[in-house]
Amino acid sequence: MQISAVTTGMLQLKPTFLEGSPAHGGSLGLIRSLWRDSRFTAPLPMWAWIVDTGTERILIDAGARPGSTGGVTRTRFEISPSQSLVAELARRGLQADDFDRVVLTHLHGDHIGGLAAFDPRRVWVARPEWAPVAHFPGRLLRPLMAPVHRGFVPQLFDFDGPAVGGFPGSWPVTPDGSIVALPTPGHSVGHTSFLVRRSAGDVLLAGDVTYDLPALVSQREQGFIADVEQHRVTLRRVLTLVESGVGYLPSHDPESPMRL
Repeated sequence: MQISAVTTGMLQLKPTFLEGSPAHGGSLGLIRSLWRDSRFTAPLPMWAWIVDTGTERILIDAGARPGSTGGVTRTRFEISPSQSLVAELARRGLQADDFDRVVLTHLHGDHIGGLAAFDPRRVWVARPEWAPVAHFPGRLLRPLMAPVHRGFVPQLFDFDGPAVGGFPGSWPVTPDGSIVALPTPGHSVGHTSFLVRRSAGDVLLAGDVTYDLPALVSQREQGFIADVEQHRVTLRRVLTLVESGVGYLPSHDPESPMRL
């Protein structure tokens, strides 16, 4: 089992964004606060993960695309054409057809930017994440909630597998169960984390549950939270898993690859 980290350039957040929408009275309050914040964080990665099990090659998330803009979050993206997902994979001797499947933590723009290179029949996302934007009128919100390319329709999975590590359900990404999808809703309605079981120690590829490990330890809400109560349950479940010895690898923590 081998895991490699790939980032499609860097992003800079408004520090206010890391205070979370609940602290500002909800999403509209956070948006107002973001427009008043002239500061930016240090550059942060947008990790996608290449997982080679020995029999399959899986990509978890697809970064952002060159030309990405921050919209209402006012996030600053720094992505040159040479830092696109396709270019980053090519530097590693890989192309889209070399992957058995792509699985997504969620559908925000900094996690789906490279999907156009992949056959959508190999791209999987949790049903609760896709359902709100699958049909009219919800699909009108795709530019904000799920800015996928035109005509994109993913494969869907449900968390109808056995409970794992305090999570009520799961979905096996690989037939041998070495990679398992776990429901971590809150940041988005169908947010998913991926537990990778390794002889070197299990790790959780956690998307945007939090933006770094200290925020998880202190149970801080960060960014827009689609469902506050669900997110607080997720934070507790993920922290319990991490306290059991599982490595925590969120998507924007510069130190995540050091925990492999």
